[in-house]
Amino acid sequence: MTSGEATPLFVGRSRESERLRACADEVRSGESRLAVVEGEAGIGKSALLSHFSGSITDFTVLRATADNTETDFPYGVIGQLTRHAGRTALDAFPLLADPAAGSGPHVIGGQLLLLLGELQEAGRPVAVLVDDLQWADRSSTQALGFVLRRLWSDRVLTVLATRPSPGSADESLDKLLRSSERTTRVELTGLGTGDVTRLARGTIDGPMTPGLGERLHDYTGGHPLHVRTVLAEVPADVLRDDALDRWPVPRSLLATITGQLDRLPGDSRALLEAMAVLDARTPLSVAGRLAGLDDPAQALGPALTAGLARWWPNEPESPVGLVHALHRDAIYDALGPERRRNLHAGAAGLVSTAASWGHRVAAATTTDEDLATGLEQAGLLEAAAGRNAVAATRLRWASALSAGRDDRERRLLTACAQSLLTLRADSVLPLRPQVEECAPGPERSCILGIMDMMAGRIPTAEAHLNQAAEDGTGWVTALAGLFLAQITIASGRGAETVEIARRTLATGDLDPATTDLTRALLATGRMWDRGPRAALAELTHLPAASTEVRDDNLDTLATRGVMRLFLGRLPAARDDLRTVALRDQQGASSRLGPATLALQSVVHYLAGEWDESESAADRARAVAASQDQLAFDAAGRFAAVCVDAGRGRWDRAGRRLDELSHIVQSFGSPPDIVYSSLAAATVAQARADFPGQHRALLPLLDGLRPRYQPFRQWQQSLLVEALTGVGELDAAEAVLHELRDEHDGGYVRDVVARLAGQLAEARGRPRDAVEIYGRAATTEVDADVAPLYRAMLEHAYGRLLLATGSASRRDASTWLTRAHGRFGTLRAAPFQQRCRLDLTAAGLSTAESDPGAPLTLTERELSVAHVIANGRTNSEAAAELYVSQKTVEYHLSRIYAKLGISSRRRLADALRSHPGSAV
Repeated sequence: MTSGEATPLFVGRSRESERLRACADEVRSGESRLAVVEGEAGIGKSALLSHFSGSITDFTVLRATADNTETDFPYGVIGQLTRHAGRTALDAFPLLADPAAGSGPHVIGGQLLLLLGELQEAGRPVAVLVDDLQWADRSSTQALGFVLRRLWSDRVLTVLATRPSPGSADESLDKLLRSSERTTRVELTGLGTGDVTRLARGTIDGPMTPGLGERLHDYTGGHPLHVRTVLAEVPADVLRDDALDRWPVPRSLLATITGQLDRLPGDSRALLEAMAVLDARTPLSVAGRLAGLDDPAQALGPALTAGLARWWPNEPESPVGLVHALHRDAIYDALGPERRRNLHAGAAGLVSTAASWGHRVAAATTTDEDLATGLEQAGLLEAAAGRNAVAATRLRWASALSAGRDDRERRLLTACAQSLLTLRADSVLPLRPQVEECAPGPERSCILGIMDMMAGRIPTAEAHLNQAAEDGTGWVTALAGLFLAQITIASGRGAETVEIARRTLATGDLDPATTDLTRALLATGRMWDRGPRAALAELTHLPAASTEVRDDNLDTLATRGVMRLFLGRLPAARDDLRTVALRDQQGASSRLGPATLALQSVVHYLAGEWDESESAADRARAVAASQDQLAFDAAGRFAAVCVDAGRGRWDRAGRRLDELSHIVQSFGSPPDIVYSSLAAATVAQARADFPGQHRALLPLLDGLRPRYQPFRQWQQSLLVEALTGVGELDAAEAVLHELRDEHDGGYVRDVVARLAGQLAEARGRPRDAVEIYGRAATTEVDADVAPLYRAMLEHAYGRLLLATGSASRRDASTWLTRAHGRFGTLRAAPFQQRCRLDLTAAGLSTAESDPGAPLTLTERELSVAHVIANGRTNSEAAAELYVSQKTVEYHLSRIYAKLGISSRRRLADALRSHPGSAV
């Protein structure tokens, strides 16, 4: 008997193989690379991957084949890949051994990055091969896309084989294929005449007749599966008959496969039919039992010879499977209704409980209330475990099998609700006509409302959801309230959000995590209505120490961190946000976890940790891209603009401002407007462009009062500075008075003092300004002080002392030099340049204030350097940065060489004395 392990004849594809080998060579030399192999069904993608896989014997190969029957199962492809790594390698990564449905793609992707780094420790590059990518589950495609964006210095080759998918409804697949800057595209078309001839020569017994290869090529178009099928079906003497105008096979490939089946022994055909119904790699004994065969091994032989089956005799349970999906479709479609029903009924008792439901549904010939009830119960159990897509499928099947209209519609609407919780519009919007045909009621209104929301029809969405919340009970009220609160938050209607969230919590029909998310929405609504201090009053249930907060309270912890940030309490905000981000990395599945990275980047910026801010913003954008969360993307881009402006990187700041403007034009939500306007005003501040600063803030203002509460103190401080700069002193005084009454200490204290001093100067009261500056500048610096704003205060104080002569030149020089040094440490070039001009104008030297000569560290090197300098181990740094440990080690070696050190013990001192400059 021919073994399925035997390598089939592989011909042609020399150019395509060479391109893949070139990719492998680049990876061997230290570069990660993505190769995308595209071609229609049966064109030879799998054969090319198999042939290439066998040629890279020096790689550790992780391989997966997506299945169109498993698109609802989260991380199915990731699970296949990681199983090839072996149990020992997976022991350190429990989330990969059994990926939780609720874990974000960035979490699973981060763990996969660590695993890839671990596998490279053996000195071998890694190849990740995924076949039939078009059927991959969305969670896997998002996680793979995240991984590809974070392969910085890894020897990893990723090869993805897929069918062309123009205009794919699943954007995550399209984004995955565009997720690497180092991509090679390999397009497969039909084999050439010479390759078809070689394939025929290796298949036909006896001599080849002249022109046979050309005729085969013309007949099949070089389609490999069609060529192989013709060669397998048509007798050699018929193929050699030049007198025949055409061979006696149909031009339809599927019909050709049916012809092959007709020529097989009955037992072999029965075995293939069983394999088509099972539709998976299955133990030979199980397939034989379903086919009713006493000796399935004997029946397998002709199927292998015909090229329709594969066999893995060296694996446990000796699994078998069909060669190609086209074979499966042809065999399955040829089954009569009764034969198909009987096979599915038999399969239900031979496979796992989860897989049996599909067979039981396929075996049903009429409505079946008992089966529908079982499916509904199974679906609700899947929903409770967070596997919403699987739950939706079970419930949709239950609806189709329901005998009564009420049950059918209830199950359909519940199925839609589960699909909507996955936030995938493409999976549920096609069901809208069926939903609209359901009897009016709160369930129907709720589903239509969420569908409208996902389609961007916000007014009608809100009307439907309000109706559902008013008339519904239980999960309907809760779900409607949850989505309504998100609509009102997105439009900045805080008071309405508070009311909706309170009403939703009062239903009592929420799980702990959803309860916490609703409380977080309530507090955020309170912030939009009355400010961050009022929002904190809604979060008193949390322990004071962030590390003591339970995993099911992470959304409210993230919200507390944000409110503390808005109030300028930087250390407390950092603790809260860091705890959420760390727990999220560990698989706690906070809904707001991904957002914390973006807001951490803002904390880092204010705290003067600009390199860490850029690193966090980069990670935030990668996470947002992996989950299509543009709201989180805006916050990360805002922080990045602030750093770019502070360092005078005007071109890059301008590009990012354009990106933020595009987000505002696309969505126009109040949070997006806040981030975009504040970013533009911060750029103008760095340029000392007071009119531009004022113009940038206008979308945030209603007269002189801020329209929006987030970053209110930041908005007001920029406004006072702009109004003072353009000479509108009374208006500046009014805004400053309000800011002085509202601020909560911390770094805002220095900001208020500087603004008050500038206003006093503008009003011609320099002595008052000197006193204001001096009182604040001589106050001891604490952890809440932001170095940029402290340096701006010191600069203003020293400059005024020089101008008025109210102190010795030595005292003035001290403050100017101190400011110049702080600006230098931050690499805040525009601010430092203005300070240097003041020093130079006074005849003072800046030599003492300059830090060590800058070294050229890249952004990625700076990210690694600062995380390691903060005391992380290599593995901890890799997890925090969402990269592999190999990447950390690679960058550390380069950092040590550039800084002239040999150990991490000296890294923090070296960074302080040698500011890096990202290139």
